[in-house]
Amino acid sequence: MTKLKTALITGLLLSVLSFSTAFAADKTVMAQAVKFEPMVVEISPGDSVSWRNMPTHNVQMMLVPKGADKFTTKLGDNFSHKFEKEGVYVYQCDPHIGYGMGGVVIVGNPVNLDALKSAEVSGGLGRVLDEAIKSAEKM
Repeated sequence: MTKLKTALITGLLLSVLSFSTAFAADKTVMAQAVKFEPMVVEISPGDSVSWRNMPTHNVQMMLVPKGADKFTTKLGDNFSHKFEKEGVYVYQCDPHIGYGMGGVVIVGNPVNLDALKSAEVSGGLGRVLDEAIKSAEKM
């Protein structure tokens, strides 16, 4: 009877653990030549984004929601990041931003849309920011 009870409790615990992580998603962004595909990713808080095929690229978060941490990956590293805070995150590839190589992660509600609209950004990052604003306004 004790072995049966232990097996049932173990099964119940495994079910609870798998249920809590079953809803977290992982989206993948691929570096292709001098662009990220897809350029805009929409996720929920607690989801992750993975950047792949990064031999000559990096990710530098340039514009993030208030209270969110900016980060920069090492050149050439594939990378994953879990996003907890809602808002729009705008990032660039440092070596290729002149070509407009950047992207957008929209986490939940675009709570920082007004701040993005008032940001003074030009060049390649300005083009990425324009796409971020258009995508967030559609939500």
